[in-house]
Amino acid sequence: MSHATPKPIAERQRFETIDAVRGFALLGILGPNIVAFGWPEEAMSWAGAMGGGAWNEAGHALTSIFFLGKMMALFCMLFGAGVVIYARKFDAQGPGTGHQAPDADARSLAPGAYLWYRRVAWLLVIGLAHAIFLWFGDILVWYAVAGMGAVWWVRRINPRWQIGLGLILHLLSSALLLGLSFMMVFATDQGGDAMASVHREMDAYTGGYLDTFGVRLQSLMGMWFFLGPIFFPGVTGLMMIGMGLVRLGILTGEKPTRFYADLAVLGLVGGLGLTVTLFFGHGLISPDYGEALWQCFGQFVGIPISLGYMALIIWMIRLGVLRGVTHALANVGRMALSNYLLQTLLCTTFFYGYGFGYFAKIDYPGLFAVIGVVWATNLVFSAVWLRFFRFGPAEWAWRSLTYWRLQPMARRARGEGSGTGHQAPG
Repeated sequence: MSHATPKPIAERQRFETIDAVRGFALLGILGPNIVAFGWPEEAMSWAGAMGGGAWNEAGHALTSIFFLGKMMALFCMLFGAGVVIYARKFDAQGPGTGHQAPDADARSLAPGAYLWYRRVAWLLVIGLAHAIFLWFGDILVWYAVAGMGAVWWVRRINPRWQIGLGLILHLLSSALLLGLSFMMVFATDQGGDAMASVHREMDAYTGGYLDTFGVRLQSLMGMWFFLGPIFFPGVTGLMMIGMGLVRLGILTGEKPTRFYADLAVLGLVGGLGLTVTLFFGHGLISPDYGEALWQCFGQFVGIPISLGYMALIIWMIRLGVLRGVTHALANVGRMALSNYLLQTLLCTTFFYGYGFGYFAKIDYPGLFAVIGVVWATNLVFSAVWLRFFRFGPAEWAWRSLTYWRLQPMARRARGEGSGTGHQAPG
């Protein structure tokens, strides 16, 4: 490890492009998550679990096409990008000047590994607490465990290889999930088991805290130990794609403006075409098993949409279009962990029985209204908080635990500006 005392990246060294994309993903991920907060798990893949109806069918379609998997993919890519940016303080040229240190550097990959693993270990602790005590849909545990795997050690392989191998890993994960889904379809009585699960969750989430705690643990055990080995290759693959994108200068906004315009059009038009075709065609492919097909491959074919969203936001920043919007997104992105936990606190309090008790009572379009209220809270909270502080509260705690010393919190701390970070050169 370097003799210099390591410390968090300074505000002036942040990339506004990455912060804005992260903020967009944080807000967008509430699209599919709102159903997981407000309805039994079955409703996430089947609008009939919400009682059916035209509005619920339309809401399910919009969420599946525009949000499901796309925001999670962005988050995973950004996590992978964060590995590279975090490592730069230990590599040849130090923390981000806007360009990657030489990949052929002869120095060991080991410097910084201890601090990296301590960082993701604390993220795991935060994720476990979030999942066990608040909400089964936590994603932090998945990121932390994947972060403890190979991502640190593959950060310097050829970036194009990173992207290619990442796509292969994600496709492998999708194929394994499809096989598992078909096994479950053939091995169980879908109608009876599904309805029994719906009624069990209804009873738990409309009851007291201990009722929700018990059914949440059951859900977590199934996801972590049964689905975990299948999901982790896909999560790792997306992180590797993000590593390649940041090292090629794409995520950091270093490509020509035309590049982002072309990628936005190609990703959004092509990705939406693939996604819409698969979403509305899965029933024609297989009336009985088409839904399993969609759930497994819908996220993989949605990767172009994720890249299209990313490119559109960076294109807007490069042209200075809608500066108020991209600035607000960057604020949310700088406090993504705090805002993610805030979404959980707001939604579980609103929906669960120990709060206001609206579980399984709000259909579409009411769910979109709830999303709007939470988004507004995230945006206002981020803007106000960052006027006075350098980090979000959860980010401050995470950094302090990682470096094992309290980090300066007030914005007036020496060496920190008052902006949201700047665009990388080029």
